[in-house]
Amino acid sequence: MKVSIAALLPFLASTVTGSKTGLIGYGQLWYDPPCAYACRAAIGNAPLECPSLDHSNMDMGGHSHGGSPMAPCIAENDAFLLTLAHCLSTRCEDIPASKLEAYWADQTTGDKSVDAKWTYGAALANVERPEREYIAGETLNYTALISDESYEYQYDFNVHFDWEETVQSTFVIVLISMGVATPVFLSAITYLPFMTTAIARIKPYLIYPSVIRDYNIRPLPYLLGNAPTMGTGLWIAMFVILNIILGAVSYKTFSYPHPWGFTKSTEVLAYVGYRTGHISFALLPLTVLFSSRNNILLWITNWHFSTFLVLHRWVARLCAIHAIIHSITLLAAYVSLGTYYTDVHKPYWIWGIVGTLCLLLLLFQSLLWFRRASYEVFLILHILLTLFVIVGCWYHIYYWKPDSSIYELWIYIVCAVWFFDRLFRVIRVAKNGIRRATVVELSDEIVRLDISGVRWLSAPGYHAYVYFPTLQPLRAWQNHPFSVNNSALLQKCTPSTRELSHDKDMELNRTAPQITISQKATGTDSISIYIKKHRGTTSLLTERFGLPVLLEGPYGSPSREILKCDRVLLICGGIGITGLLSWAQAHVNVKLAWSLKESSQPLSKDLETALTGIDDKTVLVGERLDVKALLEQEVEAGWKKVGVVVCGPAGLCDSVRAVVVTLGRTSGVVFELEVDAFSW
Repeated sequence: MKVSIAALLPFLASTVTGSKTGLIGYGQLWYDPPCAYACRAAIGNAPLECPSLDHSNMDMGGHSHGGSPMAPCIAENDAFLLTLAHCLSTRCEDIPASKLEAYWADQTTGDKSVDAKWTYGAALANVERPEREYIAGETLNYTALISDESYEYQYDFNVHFDWEETVQSTFVIVLISMGVATPVFLSAITYLPFMTTAIARIKPYLIYPSVIRDYNIRPLPYLLGNAPTMGTGLWIAMFVILNIILGAVSYKTFSYPHPWGFTKSTEVLAYVGYRTGHISFALLPLTVLFSSRNNILLWITNWHFSTFLVLHRWVARLCAIHAIIHSITLLAAYVSLGTYYTDVHKPYWIWGIVGTLCLLLLLFQSLLWFRRASYEVFLILHILLTLFVIVGCWYHIYYWKPDSSIYELWIYIVCAVWFFDRLFRVIRVAKNGIRRATVVELSDEIVRLDISGVRWLSAPGYHAYVYFPTLQPLRAWQNHPFSVNNSALLQKCTPSTRELSHDKDMELNRTAPQITISQKATGTDSISIYIKKHRGTTSLLTERFGLPVLLEGPYGSPSREILKCDRVLLICGGIGITGLLSWAQAHVNVKLAWSLKESSQPLSKDLETALTGIDDKTVLVGERLDVKALLEQEVEAGWKKVGVVVCGPAGLCDSVRAVVVTLGRTSGVVFELEVDAFSW
């Protein structure tokens, strides 16, 4: 995987422009050929006879931030052009003439938009053998020889800097390759026959537990966030450590005084700044990829979207940290040079600040407190700030190194990943078309949407994102994820008045009031979605016919390991039952345990038909499930491999996880755990 990605990066860049592209060391170098750049750098700061221009503004030998103000003078200056042509002809004898001609056209004046009055061949034809060696500081008004000492100094620096940048590119490729390849690798090994037993045994220790007590779906105290599971935490730890190592090692200072004026310490600071800036850029596509619903890694791994969202947040934090280090180290380096006071007003610097500040605002705005306060507002601000980050990064590079075809590569990939996700969202919505939903109010807080004309298999873990364009026309793009079930599995074919089931396997509160619900006959071309109203769009759902809806889906969750178990235990709370009904149809040996509040009894009434088909079930009204007892019963029953699927309140999900971990370590039974919980 690492080799393929390393080969892919230069190719991706080359598809954007016809010019030389790729990362430094993988498609191009800053100083290629180094002999030509050394020739020019040796006379780059030479005073020229251009009375109308200020020689103090010349800056042609360093890592410049755009075109040279001396370009018009150089373009017409015979001494400069002839000296450079003579040096190229004598110092670059092994370089093809075509390559030297290309270098001449791009780099001679220091500004690609300003052409020298001669081509390289024409200048060479005008050169007479120089007799006088150029001395630094003299006005260059004659064709000069460049001393071996001056040339070799510049040549050695060019080679050194390209080595430093190649190391940087290599580390970036390794980092991104690990970010993409490890989910694929860790998923692939689960398919190896000899790994099945070993993986099953380590799951209660290294995969299922939370890294902080029993917190996972439940937020940490003071809404500090959500603790990852141990498996996710190990990936995060690996990636953080890799970022630290690759950002901290293999720096080498130039053997001689630095041509840009850095001391040894500030030279290292500058290299740290360059590398962390590059890493920050490279992490942007990975950050966007992990947040995408149509993430190619979701299709080729058995990881959940919720897992990738956790990784998205951690990679984004690393991206911001690298950007901060990039800003601080280069600020210190430029202050030491004395260029800070002029560079701070330049567009590349300003746009860099914009990108970094927006990254920091994204981190602050992504805190759980803000997400919970108003998810719709959070999402809009999140997208807008991300847009400013991308624009800021683009112009930061554009004004610093126009057309470098290096760092722009990451912006192209970010846009491609984002566009790919949005395109597939549009395709999914367009495939389903505009549908009309019948909204049935089961209670003040629960409604059912019956949507006809949709033929989706009733598969475990199926869900869809539903748009309600007419409820809030000014925010028609807003959508929410809901579990999907085939209507034929849920409803009778004729209207009826039903009492709560007195089946011997159901433990319902017998004092519950009788509820009448009218149901419409449906076929297999209809789906039903149950929604618990919250603030925002869902609060506007009231009983009606023909509500226009858009469906983005279906999306699925990994179910392979659960369905291979001897026994499947479905544990749910409240409206979480709607996420588990399809599991009951997918396995021959299922037990359902469902607890619900008194206020949710209309939901139980509405699902009576679907529940009747489940022989082994426990339904409690107004009581909590004894999760520990439920799982211990499965252990005592002698099942060798038990699949546990839980859907419901955060506390229930975390309790089930904790008990599965404990019994998985002590009972000898192999547990496969699936937590079906939508998360932000």
